[in-house]
Amino acid sequence: MNTLARYLQLIVDPTFDEFHLDRGSVRLAFLTSVAIYHSVDRVAEATGRRPAHLRQLWCRESTEFRLVDIMAHHFKHVKSADERIPLSRGLPIGRALGFNEAGDTMDLRNLYFVIRDAVRFVHRKAGTEHPALPEPSVLPRRRAVARRASKTQ
Repeated sequence: MNTLARYLQLIVDPTFDEFHLDRGSVRLAFLTSVAIYHSVDRVAEATGRRPAHLRQLWCRESTEFRLVDIMAHHFKHVKSADERIPLSRGLPIGRALGFNEAGDTMDLRNLYFVIRDAVRFVHRKAGTEHPALPEPSVLPRRRAVARRASKTQ
């Protein structure tokens, strides 16, 4: 399980699949976020790079990975480092992710899609795909609009 691809197959994918079937489960949202977040450790081990450095790179490359990082740390530490930034300097990210003011309930409706796209991002890092989550293709309507635009030029 030392490679990212194997970790995704054994840990991330089955955990996400359970969350997919029970999208209202805070427990599964947390477990899936933690599993995705720790994907970076497999790459760090394989490349000899520091996990913290890779995490920073991945957070810059993927907004969804960054939000999953925030979620994993929110559940573990009550607030993530990003949430401790004074409101005058940033957005109340916990609220955007569905937490209420007290932090004791949350709306997982939008978080599901963040987690789904973070799974896709980590799979791209491994050069693989989640079997049930192929990369989205360009929508047919958008292709037709693009074709019409190219004909008028």
